Amino acid sequence: MSSRLLPLALVASAALADGRERHQLAFYLLVAAVPAAAIAALSAFGELVELPGREAGELAARVEATLAVLGLLAVLLAAGVRGQSPEVSAVPTLGVSALVLCLVVFAAHSLTLLAAPPRGAPAAES
Repeated sequence: MSSRLLPLALVASAALADGRERHQLAFYLLVAAVPAAAIAALSAFGELVELPGREAGELAARVEATLAVLGLLAVLLAAGVRGQSPEVSAVPTLGVSALVLCLVVFAAHSLTLLAAPPRGAPAAES
């Protein structure tokens, strides 16, 4: 689970670096978040594929995988926009918007990780 929280930590650190006007550091943190987000997305997708059909946690696994992929796309966008103009002192508006989107998506992804029952746990019968 800690590898899935790493993208959130890196993106939050990038937002803090932007707040302190350390834009180059924020860019490098976003670049570091790309492989971390890719690993989290692949891991979530792998767990979804391994679930037997119609298991109780299938919907939660689908939501988790979808949020992980959206987070990966958002961090790719945020890093890509910033990489186009590294010498500019101001961050492009699209870069800020993508960073905020990253924070929202990764925070929601982290909440689904905390709220979901552990994988392999027996489903409660009614």
